[in-house]
Amino acid sequence: MQSSFAERVADLIDEVDRVENESEETYLTLGRLFPSIMSEMERSGQNASASLDGFTAFTGSRADAGLRSITSFAAESGAYFNSIHDRDVAFLARINDSIARLGNLEDVIGRVRSDSEEMEIISLNAMTVALKSGNAGKAFSVITDELKRLSSRTIGLTEAITDRGRDLMECFRGLRDSLRELDEFQGGFFAQLDLALTTGYQGLEKEIREAIAFFGGLITEAKGVREPIQVIMQGVQLQDIIRQSLQHVTISLKEARKAATDADQSPGRAAIEGVGRVEELAFVAAICELSGSLVVDIILQLEACMDTFASQSGSVSSLVGGVEERRRGFVHKLAGDAADSTADARRFSEGSARYFDLKKKVIQTSRRLSEQVKGLDESFRGLSGLLSRFQNIVVASRIEVAKNRSLSGVANTVQGMIQLTDRIELDVGEAMDTTKAFIKVAYTAIVEYAGDEDLERSSSSGRARGGAAEGDRLLSTLNRVEADLLSLNEARNRVGEAIRGFLLYTPEFISLITEATGALGEIKVLISRLHVMEDDLLGLRKAIGAELGDDHSASRIKSGRLREMIDQFTIFAHKRTAGEIGSFAVEDGAEAGEVTLF
Repeated sequence: MQSSFAERVADLIDEVDRVENESEETYLTLGRLFPSIMSEMERSGQNASASLDGFTAFTGSRADAGLRSITSFAAESGAYFNSIHDRDVAFLARINDSIARLGNLEDVIGRVRSDSEEMEIISLNAMTVALKSGNAGKAFSVITDELKRLSSRTIGLTEAITDRGRDLMECFRGLRDSLRELDEFQGGFFAQLDLALTTGYQGLEKEIREAIAFFGGLITEAKGVREPIQVIMQGVQLQDIIRQSLQHVTISLKEARKAATDADQSPGRAAIEGVGRVEELAFVAAICELSGSLVVDIILQLEACMDTFASQSGSVSSLVGGVEERRRGFVHKLAGDAADSTADARRFSEGSARYFDLKKKVIQTSRRLSEQVKGLDESFRGLSGLLSRFQNIVVASRIEVAKNRSLSGVANTVQGMIQLTDRIELDVGEAMDTTKAFIKVAYTAIVEYAGDEDLERSSSSGRARGGAAEGDRLLSTLNRVEADLLSLNEARNRVGEAIRGFLLYTPEFISLITEATGALGEIKVLISRLHVMEDDLLGLRKAIGAELGDDHSASRIKSGRLREMIDQFTIFAHKRTAGEIGSFAVEDGAEAGEVTLF
């Protein structure tokens, strides 16, 4: 039981040594980290400012010139596309008018066919009369035979014309439908092009300026970590005082260990040295009281320091986390805009191909229609030639009837032939007038349209050659639009890369902050161990008090012993505490040591 006091004091000395070493290591770690954190903070600010300056490359005079060029071309191409659209609308109107003009053509062809069939019947009747007349009607039978052949040829030709007329009308309807499809598509397509070109670069410029303003504000906000970091760095300097205080505890406990050891010696030795056990244990109790006070003082200082550290490191973490979250949100938004840019280029590529297909379809249908109209006109010209032969035969028939009285019975037949021939001639004339009117209204327009919009020839070269053909100009314009959209996409990608690569803090700064936060947590562990030490000192003091009873009194302490011990103290407050315990005055001195880490 008597030796337990010295052992317990020795254990306390060992624990104080461990706490001192670990606190030294913790504070040295903090002392190493925070200058590096400050250095990385400065480097982070420099890098962020340099990145921000890099955005001006996207808004300089060269970029502005490129923007003006693009927006100017967008306006020109928009006007050009509108003219194409207007020309297609006008062409569609002319085609519809032409279809209306050809609307009665089928009826005319039907009448020609009907009259030709009737002519064939009349010619058969006339041939029958001629045969009955014998030799007298022999010449007339030759005429009627020729009339029958002409009627058959006319019927055949009208059948061919009928088929051609139907094909022509079907082709017309196909052209009209193709033009309507083209009109519906190109209206939206050209509007999208105008939107992509006119607003694309303006949107990009706005995006860059927003990025500059946004990141500029974040940089200013990010620099706010400087103040709390500096506050923590100032708190790190407390280690010098903590070390001195723990050394004072060690000095005191070592004196207590000597006293406890002497108290544990045999009574004879204590008597020889003139020191009683009671006095030695009273001194140990006084040292426990003094050390406990010093430990409490250390705890209070560490807790105050820890509160400051926790508050300031929380400010750092909150600020860093907040600006990083906003930066990531801005980057995420820009990623969506970049996807829209890529979609613009893809939609243009698909739309351009679709536009060319529709345009080619209209041109091909127009050309086919032109050929069919030419063929129909040639057929009517052939029919007109047959009519001249009809006229000759009718004249020959009238002469033969007048010469031969035996043929007087076919006079009415001949008159019918005359009437039918006149009707056929009128119908054919009407049909030819109709086709001529069509040619005048539509055929020339079709030829011009198909020639000007010669997309097959232009697109086969892969690139406009700068020729006079409208197809070359259209292809050249679309090529330029595609190039500008690709340029816009590339510019957005470069801006996106710059924004994604923009960092407010270097990775090293983030790593150092994380490491420092862990080191700050070690101080909490030291505080807990000091509380245990405080309890152990109080427990030892109570144990000594229990043994000494009424003899446990500060009056039993030789103040000179305390005076000699505190001469080794470097903190005046600790000397004063010892003086209060030993009931002696302490001369004025410095409150604390002046050695610091920074």
